[in-house]
Amino acid sequence: MEKIFIGRQPILSKNKKIFGFELLFRDATKTGAHISDHVQATATVMANTLNNIGFQNLIGEKKGFVNVNAEMLSSGLIELLPPKYTVLEILEHVEVNDELINMCKDLRAKGYIFALDDFLFSESLLPLFDIAEYIKIEILNRDKTDIEKTVKTLNKYPVKLLAEKVETLEDFSYSVSLGFEYFQGYFFSKPEVIESKTISPEQATLFKLFNSLAVEDDVDVIEKAFKQSPQLDFKLLKFMNSAIFYVRQKVTSIRHAITMLGYRNLQKWVSLLLFANQVDDMKSNPLLERSTMRGLIMEKLALKATNNRTAGDIAFIVGILSLMDALLGISLSEALSDLNLSSEISNALLKREGLSGVLLGIVEKLEQQDLENIEDVAMPFKIGLDDILAIETNAITEYEKLF
Repeated sequence: MEKIFIGRQPILSKNKKIFGFELLFRDATKTGAHISDHVQATATVMANTLNNIGFQNLIGEKKGFVNVNAEMLSSGLIELLPPKYTVLEILEHVEVNDELINMCKDLRAKGYIFALDDFLFSESLLPLFDIAEYIKIEILNRDKTDIEKTVKTLNKYPVKLLAEKVETLEDFSYSVSLGFEYFQGYFFSKPEVIESKTISPEQATLFKLFNSLAVEDDVDVIEKAFKQSPQLDFKLLKFMNSAIFYVRQKVTSIRHAITMLGYRNLQKWVSLLLFANQVDDMKSNPLLERSTMRGLIMEKLALKATNNRTAGDIAFIVGILSLMDALLGISLSEALSDLNLSSEISNALLKREGLSGVLLGIVEKLEQQDLENIEDVAMPFKIGLDDILAIETNAITEYEKLF
């Protein structure tokens, strides 16, 4: 039986908060292709994969967009997915006929939501406009006149527009100006340079803590810094008791966390908290999601390559800090200048050197869905594409347990 791995790409609202995720089905035996444009896996395999992992372990409380074709819709397996969180994304090549429309109406009556993928206007699609809630339109490399004409046509219908392949801040602003409500792509990970942007007092405290941990200051000094920020106190205990730090007993105080976990593990937490501005909004923060996913995937890949805990910790920190430029709105070299980084970490971030530098390149290729070139990069470290895809899927479920 084919083995399917699952990745995901965030879908954001206009205020740049995570609205949902498109789930990406991948097959390591077919050069890691994103299974969407044709039936590379049976409906049974795909549905079983979702259910074995647990649908909400992949998306949390967000919407999960799942690509479907006529075979999937007719299989009955779709109904194993929770209607409240599921958006069924009808692929562009699916033939629209009475049978398809009736299947969609039946599923909609049961609470399922529909989207149309890679939309190009055709009168044959009109019957689906009464069924679909979202229509996805690719922005990348598409003529603006054509996009604007399509949007004008769709404005006549009660549908919500979702822009796909939004990879730059300029494309995001353009899409917003046209009336798009949702956006898919990694535009949010690009630094939006803002003159005289200052870091918050909490971020400044975290910078100081990161540096204190790097030089292994006395525990009293670090504990005092935490106590000066009650919100950091709360975040520390919340994070320390999550799965990410492999803690077997409940952490009850800051001193307990420091003495129990050690400097490097606490430094991992501090680097992660730079992206977590509000405790109650962590699950909607795309930079936190992406930086954490990078850290988790890179950590597991480093452990796979070296079986060395220190290498894993370093890879995790590199993954987290790789989006500091987007967080602060300045160049990465400038963003890192206030942190006391080892040459191994700084060279990985700025020059893509060393194991962590290579692993950072791998996670970037995963994000870009450039899977065909990953194996060659990973081969010297004896990491196969199936290892990478399995680690990515595991990292998603681990992330959803964190907050």
